[in-house]
This record gives sequence, C-alpha cells and structure tokens, in this order.
Amino acid sequence: MVRIERELTHLVRRAQRVQLHTDGPVEPLERSAYTILGFLNDEGPMRNGALAARLYLDASTVSRHVASLQQAGLVTREADPEDGRACRLRLTSAGRRAVAGTRQVRRNAVRELIGSWPIDEQDTFAALLERLNAGLDGRVTEAMAGGAPSPSGASPDRSAATPDEAGSKEVLRA
Repeated sequence: MVRIERELTHLVRRAQRVQLHTDGPVEPLERSAYTILGFLNDEGPMRNGALAARLYLDASTVSRHVASLQQAGLVTREADPEDGRACRLRLTSAGRRAVAGTRQVRRNAVRELIGSWPIDEQDTFAALLERLNAGLDGRVTEAMAGGAPSPSGASPDRSAATPDEAGSKEVLRA
C-alpha cells in the first residue's frame, strides 16, 4: 500500500503540473471546460442542474462555467422540449471540434507515455484505471448521499465519471 499511495501522490502532483501543449492547430481546453463540454458531447443536451448533478458540483458553479463557454461560442442554450420554461445546454459545432481536438492531444500524450508498452499491458492498465475510478465514483456517490463509502466502492452510474472515454474500451490502438 505504501508504494501505491506514493505513486498515486506522484501521479496527481505531476498531472497537476503538466500542461498539454500542441504544435498543431488545436489549443487544448482547460480541465473544467473539457469536463463540461465532454459530458455534453457524450451525453447530449441537458439542463444545467442535470449536468451539475452528473459532475457532483453545485449548479451555480456549473452555471458560471457554462456562461464562459457560451460566450466563447462552445455551448448554446435551447428551449427544453419537455418543459418550455427550462433551457437545455447544447454543444455547438465549435464545441464539438474543441472536444475532439483536446481528446486527440490527450491521447497523443498518453500514447507518448505508454505507447511502447505491449498491448496486453495497456489493456491491463486501462482495466485497473477503470476499477480505481469505479471505486472513487462509489466513494463520491456515498459522500454526496451523506453515507459512508460502500466496501466495494461500486458506482451506480459509471458513465458520469468518464467524459473522455464514455463507454470506450479503446486504449491506444487508434
């Protein structure tokens, strides 16, 4: 456990310091914008409150971020067909391009780090990361509900935590 804790601490510290740069035409999105836009890209239009719940954030926090994204032309608001008084957030074509470009930059960075690993090790690494994230999701879900974390750490909605690879089993083959 000591080694795992140390390596996770090192990983988080390095990940916070690393800025993904590209020499290409795409400037990667910053983390909060990428997370919000990734959900809208993967899940489709949704209300601000629903997005906030999926991200485990306060609706006012998401609203502030969405206002910036809307001003940048990456998100638009539309009437909710189920309730005309409410609005849904929808990704614009510029928003979809920004998500796609950022995903490519991120995948390239991962490819540089582990692309030389054998495919079976990449698959194992991906499976272990999925399992770790599922455990973290379970703890967040329990904390948000005001209870203690479940021993298994299972999350009822795994898609809520994976805007980058929603449902994809791809590792680095693309």
